[in-house]
Amino acid sequence: MKSITNFVKDDEKDFSESVNAFLPQSIVVPVNRLSSKNYKCVINVGDTVREGQLLAVSLKNNNHIDSAINAPLPGTVVEELNCTLPDGRIGQALKIKLSGSFSYTGKNLSVTDWKSYSDEELLKMMLSKGVVNTFTGEMSLVDQIINCKVKHGRYLVVRMYDEDPSRKTDYFVASKYTREVLEGAAIVAGVMKAQGIIFLVPKKGGVNIDNDIVRDFAVLTVDVDTRKYPCGFVQTIIPLVKKSAKNTQIKLFDDVNAKSIFVDPETLYSVYEAIVLGKPVTERFVHVSGASIYSSAVFKVKIGTSVENLASYCGGYSKPPAKTIINGMIVGTEVDNTDVPVTKFVKSVMFVPRSKLFNQAYAPCIRCGKCRRICPEQLYPDLISYPVLYKESIETSLAASIELCSQCGLCNSVCPSRIPLSQIINYIREEKNEK
Repeated sequence: MKSITNFVKDDEKDFSESVNAFLPQSIVVPVNRLSSKNYKCVINVGDTVREGQLLAVSLKNNNHIDSAINAPLPGTVVEELNCTLPDGRIGQALKIKLSGSFSYTGKNLSVTDWKSYSDEELLKMMLSKGVVNTFTGEMSLVDQIINCKVKHGRYLVVRMYDEDPSRKTDYFVASKYTREVLEGAAIVAGVMKAQGIIFLVPKKGGVNIDNDIVRDFAVLTVDVDTRKYPCGFVQTIIPLVKKSAKNTQIKLFDDVNAKSIFVDPETLYSVYEAIVLGKPVTERFVHVSGASIYSSAVFKVKIGTSVENLASYCGGYSKPPAKTIINGMIVGTEVDNTDVPVTKFVKSVMFVPRSKLFNQAYAPCIRCGKCRRICPEQLYPDLISYPVLYKESIETSLAASIELCSQCGLCNSVCPSRIPLSQIINYIREEKNEK
């Protein structure tokens, strides 16, 4: 596995605490998840909703409920509209105007003994409370658990740091809410009947695994040098785990594979809140940064809050942003406007001025081979992307190799022609999976 040390220079110190974002007077809540085009609203324009009340469910092709969308604020549904989603697509949303009292925010929530529930009840609670897995994009955690059929390699793998080194959200949650994350891990591992739990923790410290919280499971803790990139994707995590299992002579974890369930701290924190506190997923931790704003912070943000509001919470713009980037400089996406609402998928927002940007215009491939040499999975990004760029059919062997791509973005970083190779490969994979 190839890696690069200090791929992203970041002078920003780690955050010691999060700040609750101001409550907006109105929010726009997307009702169809990024990966799902089908949804069903269970309320209408003009209805009054409580905080946490079910607004809509997203549906899979067989009309099976994929996830739930709950009201982040109490208020009145004033409009159903189209909005730009964080991945640049257009989706449907509900606009809610704040009014009434809160059911969860600012309340002392009682703690529930989750071990008194059956596995089926716990899965139903995760589904109804809107828990999703944001390890890569946004997926239904309940579906992943139900569809995990493997007998060997049935592990819960927890990455306690960010896969994009320009982002600090996952590490912040892992280090500041470690106990909640570990209890969330125990819940998920119990429901999925995991053989064990694997924690990947940064060598720099700040995350200490209390084995007593997860004492019902075999545990492997893997120290990871997060200065080396990539180190947070499924394809790069598996070799790290196998090497650590070999060095520690814990043979139980030798058969970890891509069919194990991989999660991040924010997912497990959501599981903890949903199951232990009975609180639906209505907020996300979001790292807000960039040279265009006066200060940086980790906010706890109500879902549906606009990206523009996050900039104002940081004192507004010190310089006009030329780009607004969601979820990190390397693996993230650029959005065209700042009216984009925060969703469960959003972990960070970066406001970048023109002075910090390089020329992004792309030119024809010059066959330099740099993308092949840097690819950790030893793929041929140029050959894979060629058919899309020039509207030709892709060879079967190349199409099959796409599944090995971790979307680390290293090919983009070295391409002298500025071709968006990683995005093209991901586009091909999505088109292939939809067929």
